Formats: sequence, structure tokens, C-alpha cells
Amino acid sequence: MNLKYNRPKLIKLIKALPLAVAVFFSCITTYLVVNNNIQKHKENIQNIKTDFLENQKIIIKKEVIRTLKHIRYQKNIAEQKLKTDIKSNIDNVTKIIYNIYKENSHKTKREITKLIKDAIRPISYNNGRGYYFIYKMNGVNILYPPSPQFEGEDMSNIKDSNGIYNIQKLAKLAAEKTEGYFSWYWFKPNSILPKDKKMYKKIGYIRYIKELDWFIGTGEYIQEFENDIKNELIKEIQEIRFGGDGYIFMHQYDGVVLTHIDTQKIGKNFIELQNESGKYIVKDIIEVAKKGSGFIEYTIPQRATDKRGERKLSYIVGLDDWQWQIGAGTYLSNINKVVIKRELEFKEKLYSSLISIVISSVFLTLVLIYIMLKLLTIIEAEFAKYEKALSDHIFESHKKDKLLSEQAKLASMGEMIANIAHQWRQPLSVISTAATGMKMQKEFGCLPDDIFNNSCDAINNNAQYLSSTIDDFKNFIKGDSSTTTFDVTHTIKSFLHLVEGTIKTHNIDMILDLEKNLVVTGYENQMLQCLMNIFNNAKDAFELNKVKNKEFYIVLKKETSVYTLELKDNAGGIPKKILSKIFEPYFTTKHKSQGTGLGLHMTYNLITQGMNGKIVASNSNFKDTSGQDVNGAVFTITLPLEKI
Repeated sequence: MNLKYNRPKLIKLIKALPLAVAVFFSCITTYLVVNNNIQKHKENIQNIKTDFLENQKIIIKKEVIRTLKHIRYQKNIAEQKLKTDIKSNIDNVTKIIYNIYKENSHKTKREITKLIKDAIRPISYNNGRGYYFIYKMNGVNILYPPSPQFEGEDMSNIKDSNGIYNIQKLAKLAAEKTEGYFSWYWFKPNSILPKDKKMYKKIGYIRYIKELDWFIGTGEYIQEFENDIKNELIKEIQEIRFGGDGYIFMHQYDGVVLTHIDTQKIGKNFIELQNESGKYIVKDIIEVAKKGSGFIEYTIPQRATDKRGERKLSYIVGLDDWQWQIGAGTYLSNINKVVIKRELEFKEKLYSSLISIVISSVFLTLVLIYIMLKLLTIIEAEFAKYEKALSDHIFESHKKDKLLSEQAKLASMGEMIANIAHQWRQPLSVISTAATGMKMQKEFGCLPDDIFNNSCDAINNNAQYLSSTIDDFKNFIKGDSSTTTFDVTHTIKSFLHLVEGTIKTHNIDMILDLEKNLVVTGYENQMLQCLMNIFNNAKDAFELNKVKNKEFYIVLKKETSVYTLELKDNAGGIPKKILSKIFEPYFTTKHKSQGTGLGLHMTYNLITQGMNGKIVASNSNFKDTSGQDVNGAVFTITLPLEKI
């Protein structure tokens, strides 16, 4: 390693550069902070009005929508509440009827009828609007408190305003279902002909009294009940306040005020109200309500405190069913007050902040310079020691790396010797058998030409196989000193040739999925070394976990910008607690006599440093070739297209 350089010049540079950088960045930082605060001040002043207006829009819209939802909810449950009340009233009256009937069962029907009528006639509800009627099944009225003169009359032929024979329908409902709800049109109390011919919609409940062959019923006029609901809602909404001076204002579509913060306006019609510009304020607001909803900005007439009048922004929605306009607003003059207040507050904070920033910047710069001078003195003294330590460390590191490589190579050579023994045993046996057989047949004078030729061919073929094996082992052992262009598929086949004996001895099934013609530039021998290390670990895992159907998968495929080589086994996988450590040097789970812990470490270095690739270890659950669910380790090697 060449450590020659201009040391005095470097020391001066080390001293001067940090000081210059500290002063420079201190000045730049101070300028940027000050300028940033000024820009923020300008932006805030511009945004305050917009933010305030948007915030007020959100507030008033939220309150109006909330009020509308509450009105709709109460409106929707009104009919259900009315039905529940009506049925409950019928339940109570029915109990009265049955009690009277049981207690007076010894009396005549006429007497019982009179007792029941006298008991029920005075009963009413909903401020006297609710009453109970009783009819015979043939339509003859028995009880009708609003107009007793019709009691005893046949009412079955009376039609409502839609031409419906209501009494007949009620009798049919009682006969078929014994009880139930019913909606119809009928005269209001005391409005029977000839005073009032108009009928109004009612909703009611009837029940058949089998013992007397009657049906009893009661009902409520929808309009009257809704008016009660409306009045209750108006009282609730009148009390709503939000955001200090916020309130809900409502008009009927004809201009009559329903709710307002100024109670003197309630009940009055302001449809013709105009401002100084001649705009009809309420009329314009109601037009927005009729269209559905929206914001509207307008000038209200002068107030006692402001002769100029004020601009107001309101959010309006319409409730067409009840012809109501619902709204809430905010005075735009409030925005100017907020802007002025925020601007004064921000200026005070800005000036205070600027003074603090400048003072802090100067102080920190001086402190930083002092600390750097002290540190640089120490650094200069330690620099020489560091030079020597660095040189020694690099030297030792090279020695260690070389030792690691040699140890890994020696470990692999042990495997190779075993492989040579396995792969040569059968060819040598064939050669020996053929030669011995020819010799014996020659001695006995019975060596036919065809047997002689076949034996010679067998000896030659097996000798060629041994020669090929020698070349493969020689190439593996000698290593590579320079990059070469090679076919990855061919390299994998060479690896399989090297471990052929081990594969047969240990009964390992090799499952291959190799994409052809993947030619790369790199170190072929390093690739063989990596394959050998991973395969040997899998072989040891098979034996350790006593796997019966041993399978080793090799998948090679080309992707968008890389080659991916996946090596997988079904030996049970790598324990999670050691998965992150398997590439560390000297880490091994084997006995010291069986492993050094260098194989996967060297594999990692060969792939990442020697071949500019990546290697990742993981566990996988998959189905083997027999369809069984198995677990195994997966090593995924990724190599770039341009260069391995």
C-alpha cells in the first residue's frame, strides 16, 4: 500500500478547512434562518385572511348541516313515534273495554255498551286532539266523541276526499287481520258537514273486539303532529350558539322569521328587506335555499354600532318539505381584526427571534472554532499513530483474507477427494472387470472378437470418463486468476459432474429448471465454489435431519436486468435464531471437527465482492415432487447482466 503524501500540507488543510467551513456555514445558516422567518411572516400575513375565512366557512357549514340533520332525524322519527303512541293508547283502552266486559258479563249487551261508551268518551290525548271511535263491523257508529249526534248512524257509505270508503276499509282490516295501522283522510273534530267539507290526512290504529263484534280505533292528524314537532324544533334551534356570537337563523320560504338572535324579529316577514344597494337580502337567501344549499355573501343593513352596514358570509340550506330555510353566518369585518392582531403578534415574535438567532449564531460559531482548534491539536498528535495502525491493519486484513480463502479451499478439496473416490469407483471397476475377463478368456482360448471389441470399447469409454473427471477437478482446484466468459448453465452441469458421486451415495434427487444460453463474464471457478459450499451444507442438513426423500432444486432464469440463481432444499430450513448470522466468519452449528464456519462466509464474499452480485438466505414452505408440504432453506443469488 502506498502511503506517501505531503503530510505538513495535509495537516494545514485539516486545520484551516473546518474553521473556514464553520464560519461560512454559520453565516449562511444565519442568513437563511433570518430570511426564512421574514418570508414566513409575509406568507402568514397573506394566509391569515384566507385561513380564517376557510375556517369560518367550515364552522358555519358544520353547524348548519348538523342542524339540518337533527331536523330531518326528528321529522323521520315523528311518524314512527306517532304510531307507537297511538298503538299504546289503543292497548290501554282495550284493557279498559275487556275489564268492563268481564266484570259485567251478566248484563245485557246494551248495558255493557253504555258502560264502555261512558268510560271511554272522556279519554283524550295530544292536547285534546286525540279521541277514540268505535264501530260495528257493518259500519254503524257506536262512539264518536267529537260529534255524538252521529252515534248510531251508518257511516259505511261516507267517502274521504280521495273517494275512499274509509269505514268499510277499517272494517275489512279488522275482519282480516284483527288489528293494524291505517292511513286515511277525515274531517277534523267539529267540522262535519255542512260547516267544513275539507278532510285531512290521519294515521291511526284499529283493533277488533271479538266478544262484541266491534272494532275500536284512534288516530292523529299528521299536520297537527308535525306542527308540534316543528314548534319543539324551533325552540331548540333558537337556543343554539357557537363560536362566541354564532347562531342559526331560519325563515319560511315566504319570508317569515322562525329563529334569530334578535328575538324581536321572530314571526315577522322580511321578504321585502333591502340593503343600501337595493338588494333583497332575505329573498336572495331563500333563493339559495330553494336551489339546495350554498354560500352567499351580502351586506346587511346598518346596525346601531356601524352606520356603514357590514358584509356577511352565510351558508344556507333548504328544507323543501317544510318550506324552511336554515342558515348561519359570520361577519367579514372580524377577519380584519384577526389579521391586525396576528400581524402584531407575529412581528413581536419575529423581532425577538431575529435577535436571538444572531446572538446564538455568533456565540455558537466562536464556541465551535474553539472546540475545533482543541480537537485539531489532538487529531494531529494521533494522526501519526493512526497511519501506522491503518497500515498494520490493512496488512493483517490481507493475510486474514488469504488465510480464509485457503482454509475454504482446503475444506472444499476434502469434499473433492471424497467425490473422486465416489466417481472413480464404478469406472475403475468396469475397466478392471473387462481386462480380467479378456485375460481369462484368452488363457482358455475362448475370446470371441465381438467380446474383445466390446470390452475394449468399455475400457476406452470409462477411461475417457475418468479423463473428463480429472479435467473438471483440475479446473476447480487450480482456481481463476482472471475473468472469463462462460455459460452459467454449463457451469452448473460441471458442478453436477463434480458432485455426481455424492449425489448417488446420498440418494439426492436433483431438480433442475435452467434457462439456456445465459452467458456472463466473471470468475467461473468462484461460481463453482459457491455452488459446492451451498450443496455441501444442504447435504449435511439432509443427514442431520434424517430426510428420507432428499431433493435439491436449482432454478436459473433471466429477469429484466439480472440473472437469478435459486438453490433450494427440503432439509427443514435454517433456524430463525441463526438465520441472520450464517454469513458471518467462523459461525457454524457443526462440531469443530466437521466444519470451520468459513463456507458460507466465503460464498458471501465471492458473490458480493468477487462477482458484484447479491446473495440472500431465507426459509420456504413448498410442495416437493411427491406433493408433500416441506420446509427448506433457499439461497437466492442475483447477478447483474453487464458483469457478474
